[in-house]
Amino acid sequence: MQAQALSKDNAITMWNVFETDKTKSRYVIGYSSTYKFDVITQELASFNYDQKSKTGTAVTKTGSVYTLDGKPMRFNPKGHMLLREFMEKHDCQISFVST
Repeated sequence: MQAQALSKDNAITMWNVFETDKTKSRYVIGYSSTYKFDVITQELASFNYDQKSKTGTAVTKTGSVYTLDGKPMRFNPKGHMLLREFMEKHDCQISFVST
């Protein structure tokens, strides 16, 4: 399921940023405090993360703003159902972006 931010306070925890192999589009996967389950955002326009404070923001191309809390987590694309579905739907492979 793709998430849509409800407000600037929408936090995503236990997250990471990934990129598709074909288009190099970037997305965030993580646990949404609003929806109470894992989500994948819409395509990102910008992303920043401060390692010292372990916080960041992600802005989608449609203008939705997400707060990223905590340090990035490791996900196994083949072991995570949401990532498998994303790769099948978009006919792509993904790689995680180092922060």
